[in-house]
Amino acid sequence: MARLSLKAVEERVAPLAGREEYDREFIFHLLLAYGKPQGNVTRLRKGSLNVAIDPSTEVAQKNVVYFKETTSDPLEVIEDLKSSPPVIRLSTRFVVVTDYVELVAHDIKTNETIGFPIREVDQHFTFFLPWAVMEKAQYVAESHADVKAAERMGKLFDELLQANRGIFDDERGRHSLNIFFTRLLFCFFAEDTGIFDDNQFTNAIGSQTQPDGSDLAEFLTDLFKALDTENATDKPKHLAEFPYVNGRLFTVKDDQVVPRFTKQARDELIASGRMIWRDINPDIFGSMFQAIVTPGKRSDLGQHYTSVPNILKTIEPLFLDGLQSELNEAQDSERRLMRLLDRITEIKVFDPAFMRKSDVSRDTEHAAA
Repeated sequence: MARLSLKAVEERVAPLAGREEYDREFIFHLLLAYGKPQGNVTRLRKGSLNVAIDPSTEVAQKNVVYFKETTSDPLEVIEDLKSSPPVIRLSTRFVVVTDYVELVAHDIKTNETIGFPIREVDQHFTFFLPWAVMEKAQYVAESHADVKAAERMGKLFDELLQANRGIFDDERGRHSLNIFFTRLLFCFFAEDTGIFDDNQFTNAIGSQTQPDGSDLAEFLTDLFKALDTENATDKPKHLAEFPYVNGRLFTVKDDQVVPRFTKQARDELIASGRMIWRDINPDIFGSMFQAIVTPGKRSDLGQHYTSVPNILKTIEPLFLDGLQSELNEAQDSERRLMRLLDRITEIKVFDPAFMRKSDVSRDTEHAAA
């Protein structure tokens, strides 16, 4: 059976929620919802695969689950059960205890415990995603310099070009990639600067998408839409914890396509997320994009990183000093601040390195948050 995507698992778990009553069939239907083979679940139901100590109240499969019915407090029962010899001997991944009103589950590998009304199982379906081969990721950030960040993004760009042949050959494809990388950079900074929870973006990708990257484009499309949705109740349950980002950065339009991912591209995306982006200077973004857009030819073309002092040496007297002075003088006046903002959105910049004119008012519509 092909591996299930996150959305497929969510759709399969949904019918298990909101029922008037529950019985032992719940655990078998739950395992099936995460893609466990029908034959194995049938054998588990009939008892030939059930290795529980007390089959009258328990269902157990080695490496998968130890399930127990109880008339006592499920939380008290699971505290004893999760460290019991049978659970340890069977290398159980999840211990599940329920009185068919409340359900408590413990993940042996991550040492996480969760409890909720069994009727709300659909709201907590991501907890059991390892059954669908979507492991819970807890990536620890690693510190990297500015150049390392650009190199990592360049590798991701290369992998995406390999997975999306011809995407960079026309204006629509190039525009989509520019918007996509702008959104990625925002997400990387957001999870390191308090806009998102720590590593929220990277952990979600690592936990809720298949290792081969086959469903990652769909996941990111849904995530971008969720970030553009103000009301949390209107977001998919697994994305409801992500905040609303105003400024239209994540407004998805018909001509903006999230590229397909391979396993290698997914790995590069996660590796990029593991960097400490709050330590990376945003002033190098122009050089970063300049470096990544010509894969395989970056050094040949003489593309390099302009240092931050040299960047500022050029642009401060050109227009930044004047804008900074105007900003300082306008601090106590909302009217003057709005006028300054309007002026900034009308600025047009010509970059000879790219031989193109950038319309700030147009770009900020897509890239300002």
